[in-house]
Amino acid sequence: MANKKTSDKKSTSAFDSIKNFIENVTENVIEGTTVVTDKIKDSSAKAYVASAELAEEASQRIHLYTDKVSLQKEEKSIIERQKEITVDFGGKSLAHYIKTDTLHKPFLNTAEIATLVEEYKGNQKNLISIEKKIKKLNN
Repeated sequence: MANKKTSDKKSTSAFDSIKNFIENVTENVIEGTTVVTDKIKDSSAKAYVASAELAEEASQRIHLYTDKVSLQKEEKSIIERQKEITVDFGGKSLAHYIKTDTLHKPFLNTAEIATLVEEYKGNQKNLISIEKKIKKLNN
């Protein structure tokens, strides 16, 4: 009988040792997993913030670039129109001068010429405004 009790104690003791070992391993794995998970969460959060900041910065740069290009395109269009007005004004003035040998004020006040002059003046103001906006975007 003593042998059976000793044998049972040895089995129980071995079983308890294995059980304790498995519990310790399980605890270590759980603790290790928790540490790794926390580090992954922290790294993921930092990566998310960094990528969000990069995306925002890229978006702002793209917006700035498109605004600048749009203004430059508008500026170029106005400059081209100013050239057309100048040629049109010069052609009409030259034709009138050849015809009448003068450029009196009544000719310069005609609706046709006055319209060209007003458009030219308005375009000049727009160009100044556009140049200020472009300068502001460059700073």
